[in-house]
Amino acid sequence: MFELRNASFSYDGETPTLRALNFMIGRGESVAITGDNGCGKTTLLRALNGLLAPIAGEYLFDGARIDKKALANASFAKTFHRRVGFVFQNADAQLFCGSVEDEIAFGPRQLDVEESESRRRVDDCISLMGIEALRYRAPYALSGGEKRKVAFAAVLALNPDALVMDEPLENLDASGRALILDLCRSLKAAGKTLIFATHNESFVAEIADRRIRLAQGEVAGIENVER
Repeated sequence: MFELRNASFSYDGETPTLRALNFMIGRGESVAITGDNGCGKTTLLRALNGLLAPIAGEYLFDGARIDKKALANASFAKTFHRRVGFVFQNADAQLFCGSVEDEIAFGPRQLDVEESESRRRVDDCISLMGIEALRYRAPYALSGGEKRKVAFAAVLALNPDALVMDEPLENLDASGRALILDLCRSLKAAGKTLIFATHNESFVAEIADRRIRLAQGEVAGIENVER
């Protein structure tokens, strides 16, 4: 599903932050991206979500090359971003609507989903994340943990094939972490592809099939997760 072939990525278009990455992630796999702070985990997730284009090598998604030209094609980009959902580490970076309800409906509406179906998805995702009491509140006024749950709901409303998550347990209390763990178990059982960066080894052990370890912008190792 995801394939990097000697791919390098950069924020300034010149100096590579990630260098010569080679790996594949298959459909339905669950893969943890681990490593020390500053090793490039967030950069890799942004690259897989098409927010950075390779400056060398290739990035392929289901056999299609992901580069600046492909992402400049509005139709292609819309399909790609529907299929690959991204939960940012900082929820404030992806929440901007006036209410939680509108936030969750925003993605389906942008994809021209019928309004009745958009409303159904909003209802389902609000129920799934247990945020019924937040439905009409403004996202900016929520706590960090509440924002995190809304961000998940907004991405899940797109029904993506793959879910890319940057520190999915951040800003959550024990009940919130348990909710996300159960959610990821369910998504994995449903055949969704999960890719996540985390420092939480318990989450890795519970959810991941494989681990990609990064060090100083390079792949330091790829290994199966023992259970």
